[in-house]
Amino acid sequence: MLEILNFKTSKPFTLGVELEIFLSDTETFHPSNSSKIIQENIPEQIKPFVQKELLQFMIEVITPVCSTPEEVKEKLKEILKPIKKIGKENNFFLYAAGTHPFAEHRKVAITEDKRYLRFLEEFQIVLRHFIICGLHIHVGFVDREHAIKAYNMTINYLPLFLALSTSSPFFDREFTGLNSYRSKVFEQLPRAGIPEYFDSYNHFSELISSLKENGVINTINDVWWDVRIQPKFGTIELRICDSINDLRRIELIVTLFQALCLYAQDAYHERFFHQIVKQNKWNAVRYSLDGEFLFKYGKTSIRNAIMDLITILEKRGIFEELKTQQEVKYLRDLVMRETISSRMIKEYRKSRSYKRAMRYGVLE
Repeated sequence: MLEILNFKTSKPFTLGVELEIFLSDTETFHPSNSSKIIQENIPEQIKPFVQKELLQFMIEVITPVCSTPEEVKEKLKEILKPIKKIGKENNFFLYAAGTHPFAEHRKVAITEDKRYLRFLEEFQIVLRHFIICGLHIHVGFVDREHAIKAYNMTINYLPLFLALSTSSPFFDREFTGLNSYRSKVFEQLPRAGIPEYFDSYNHFSELISSLKENGVINTINDVWWDVRIQPKFGTIELRICDSINDLRRIELIVTLFQALCLYAQDAYHERFFHQIVKQNKWNAVRYSLDGEFLFKYGKTSIRNAIMDLITILEKRGIFEELKTQQEVKYLRDLVMRETISSRMIKEYRKSRSYKRAMRYGVLE
């Protein structure tokens, strides 16, 4: 087996988050190519948790391994505090949303990095349109077969997590009419979007080995599925979410995903037809929580599907086992609230101002 497929054991259901963030000029709201300023001024103890990204007006904030969703939120606060201070001193602010309204793909500056330049050579104009930021959530597993169970179940529910996170209705100075245009940009890559189910870890290994041996990928990091297995961390990684400025919303989405991963260990779940999952994802892209959620036969709303999932997890004692029972009420409240994208769209329709709509993506 390839070394990149060796599954590292993790403490079960531990957590980690990666949050991609845009840097915007305080006065104009336009992109600010200030990632280098952050790297040069960030405190040494924070530096390992702040990484460069594809574009020079983006950064990625990474938490250490956490035991609880609340710890994830607190670590993000701790890491973001000095970055905000640097921004204030250098005339830029942090904007955490799936896309940036003012960024123009012909003008963006790509970070000088061998990996990014290699991707630019391969993907050409597609990569130049990658003015997008996401939220990635890792959950740890004791072994690879436990990870596969959670991975397969997550595929069915991917659209629910997207709907809870939508924050990208604008792109290249245009209102797209969608709640998550970031999702449509990402799907242009050949190794992105909704992945396939795997019967076992060996089944997954066969695919990755084929891609690696044929020179398509160098590592698992060159596969950008909406959920992927990360052997080197001993996790599965939820990647479908738009970037989010509200740390409390992040905490609650992490809570739900952690619970789903535990539930997957003992629960039977049928595999949805691929077209059904694709349609459900489109419904979340287009309508967010107001979209429909299809099963093999019949349908409900995305809101109801999330509420039903929360009820199942609660009845099975999943939240209680993870010691997150106190969050169930707040999870239900979150499902009934407006999404970030819906607030942005409402403001834009009222004011016709991208600047005013952007306030809902300023990092709290």
